[in-house]
Amino acid sequence: MKCSKCSGEMEEGLMTNRTISKIPAANGSIVWGTKLIKDFFAYFKVENAKEVKSYRCKECGYLESYAK
Repeated sequence: MKCSKCSGEMEEGLMTNRTISKIPAANGSIVWGTKLIKDFFAYFKVENAKEVKSYRCKECGYLESYAK
């Protein structure tokens, strides 16, 4: 994959996400048009969450993220 800004090489990585309990989670998610649901333990779940892939340019540091 090539950087859209400088045509450098992009490398896949991840951005950490923190859960409500402040425990780091290694997955990112993004949600469109859905609502938060409170479950039995008072944590929130979402419907229709999408996995997010992130890429960083090795040359200029530009970040791009894509939801699947």
